[in-house]
Formats: sequence, C-alpha cells, structure tokens
Amino acid sequence: MADFLLELALKLQTVSVLIRIVITLVLIFIFHLIKKSICSFVDKSKSDSKKIIKYKKTASRFVNIISAIVIMPIWMYESRDILTFLGIFSAGLAFAFRDVVASFMGWLIINTQKPFQIGDRIKLGRILGDVLAVDWFYTTIIEVIEDENKTYGQSTGRITHIPNIKVLTEELVNETNSFPFTWNELEINLTLKSNWKKAKEILMSIAKDRMGDIEQEAKDSLRIASKTLPIYYENLSHTIYTSMEHGKVCLKLRLICKARNYRNLKHVLVEDILEEFSKHEDIELL
Repeated sequence: MADFLLELALKLQTVSVLIRIVITLVLIFIFHLIKKSICSFVDKSKSDSKKIIKYKKTASRFVNIISAIVIMPIWMYESRDILTFLGIFSAGLAFAFRDVVASFMGWLIINTQKPFQIGDRIKLGRILGDVLAVDWFYTTIIEVIEDENKTYGQSTGRITHIPNIKVLTEELVNETNSFPFTWNELEINLTLKSNWKKAKEILMSIAKDRMGDIEQEAKDSLRIASKTLPIYYENLSHTIYTSMEHGKVCLKLRLICKARNYRNLKHVLVEDILEEFSKHEDIELL
C-alpha cells in the first residue's frame, strides 16, 4: 500500500496544481457520498439508538482517515515553495482559529482523562445537563432544571452545544460518574410551641420508609468509587439537624439520594410530612 501511494505521488508530480485541486475536490465529494451512504445504511438497521450513533461516528472517522490517506499523495511531492506557503498558512490558521484548536484539545482531554462521558450529568460553568454526545469541537447536553444550586433532575428538553474549550477554562462538576449519589437537605420550619421532638420522630420514620435500602446501595457504590478516587464517608444514613432561627424551630433532614432522583423524592417526602403532621395538633408548620 505504501509503495503504491509513493508511486502515485511520483506520477502526479508533473500534474498542474489546478488539476490536483480538481482531483482533490472530486475525491472529497466521493468520500462524502460514501460516508452518507454508510450512515444511511446504519440508520436502517434494527440496533438501538446508542449503537447507531456509535457506528455512525466510527464509520465517519474511518472514512475521513481513508480520504486523508488517498488525498495526501496528490500533494506530497509538491515544490518546496508550496510547502513553505502551507507552513505559514497553517500557522496563520492556528492563530486565527485558536479557540477551535483549544476546543479540539479539550476533546482530547475528555477522551483521555475521562472527566465525563456520554450519559453523565455534568455542570460545566453555569450549564447543567446530561451528556448526549462528545464531538471534536462541541459537547452536546440536554439541559436539566436547577434552582438555588439544587439539581431537580428533570429535563427542560433544550439541547445545548458547549465548546470543548470550556473544559479547560470552566469548573466542571460530574454528578454521576464515580459516585452517583448526592447529599440534599429538606428544611421544615415549626413554631416554637410545636412538639419538635415528635416532629423529628415522624420525619425519621417517613425518611426510613421512603429511602428503603439506598444506604446499602450508596455503600456499594462508594466501595467501587474509592478504588479510583479517595472518596470516604463514615456515615451514609439520613439524619436531622435541629436549630432555632428567628423565632422558629428549624428541622433539616439531611439525606442521600441518587443524583437524578431528588425532585421525585422531595415530592413524596413533603406529601407524607404534610399528611402526618396534619394528624397532630401539637405540631404547627410555618
């Protein structure tokens, strides 16, 4: 194969630059049609969407590599002046498109260091969502609701394309990669006359019923995560912290839950709390 390409390059050495440009454009068009045909064939397969996306990306990269190998001999033995021109031109392009180059470097970091991958829930700068795709220059996510620094776990349906350069310049939070659980707090305010001890017992009972065996799930996940990252928690069970603020008793239920499930869990907890507290006249909510 190498000998064939070398022989082809020698034969094309005497061909004019204009003809080479035409040949190059024709080859690019042909390979583009081949790429579209392969992608169309993959789309018709009965594989699931994740596999289809993976196959299409792999096929696209393979065709790009083959096209580069085929086109390279056309220009390989061009004169030294053209090589010098290309060197200066490429340096100018690198400066003009430095953000594009930085985004490509971000893609390399994402694929080598693995700060996140497809399916992870990340927060990059101010943008929060689930990763759908990681391309050469952009990472595509589907936006997730966030309010007051709390992740509610439900999608807005908006698709966001983030330049990969932000991986190098913005803070990155991955909520689901190594340890897919997060700590959250649910605040309950009572009047000073309320029986806060009884309220705490009710809260703990509700939390125990609703949380199930999540503590054991978190421990198993933590055991796996601690093999790659120094993540350690001595206590993974839910607890209640009591404080008195501005003429009220404040009970804060601290609990651990799956990163994508906080809003649903908060919903059922609040409904259970309201229902149970309504049965007791000595517990008054604020």
